[in-house]
Amino acid sequence: MITLLGTGHVFRIEEQTTFIIRSIWPDAVLVELDAMRYNALKNPRPVEERESSKGPWIYRHVAKYQKRMAGEYGGTVGAEMLAAVEAGMTVGAAIEFIDSDSMETVNRLWQEMPLREKVRLLFSFMRGNKASKEDLETEFQNYSDNEELYIQQMRGSYPTLVEVLIDSRNQKMADRIRAAAQRHQRIVAVVGDGHVEGIASLLADLEPKTIRLKVLMDEESMNGLRRELSSPQGTAGGE
Repeated sequence: MITLLGTGHVFRIEEQTTFIIRSIWPDAVLVELDAMRYNALKNPRPVEERESSKGPWIYRHVAKYQKRMAGEYGGTVGAEMLAAVEAGMTVGAAIEFIDSDSMETVNRLWQEMPLREKVRLLFSFMRGNKASKEDLETEFQNYSDNEELYIQQMRGSYPTLVEVLIDSRNQKMADRIRAAAQRHQRIVAVVGDGHVEGIASLLADLEPKTIRLKVLMDEESMNGLRRELSSPQGTAGGE
C-alpha cells in the first residue's frame, strides 16, 4: 500500500505530517529530498554560505523567498520533511530520499531555459519579492480550486520550468517509489503537493492513496482524517 502525502515547504504542518505517519505505521518513509537538501535542512546556514550559493541565482532567490514565507507562518522551510524523517525513524521505517540532486536539477533548468522564459521568470520573481502571506494563501487557493488549470497555465508561461522541476522529477520519484514497493509492503511518500497528481497517475496501477495539502491546512478536514486514521481500518492505512 502506497500513501502519497502532499505537503508545502513553507507551511507549519509538522504535527499533521507526524500524526499521519505514526498512524499508518509504514515500513518505509520516502521523502522529496536529496542528500544535500537533507543536510542543509538538518544544519541550516545562511544561503550565501551554502554550496548552492555557487549555482544559478534562481536557487538562492527561491531559498530566500521560501525562508521569508516560512517565517510568516512562524516556522522553517522544509520542517515537515524533517518531521517525516523523524516520525519514520520513530516507527522503525526505512528512510529513503527519492528526489533528484537539487543542484543538478537547477543547473539543467538554467541551461535549458530559453532567454524569453528566463526574463519572464525574472519579472515573476520581482513581483514575488513583494508578496505577502495573504498573496501566498490566495495563490494556494487558486491552485486548490482547479489544480489542472493552474498547472496548464504554468506550462503555457514556463514550459521548461514545468518540464524540469515537475514532470521530470515526477517520473524519477515515481520510479523510485515503484522500486521501493518491491521491497516494502506499506509506504508513505512525502512530496510537495504539486507532485502528487503527477506521481499518482504514473503509479495508477498500484492504486496509491493520496492525502492532499488542503486537508492538512483545513482544521475540519484534518480532524476528519484523524478520526479515519484512528479507526481500526484507518490504522491499516484506510484499507
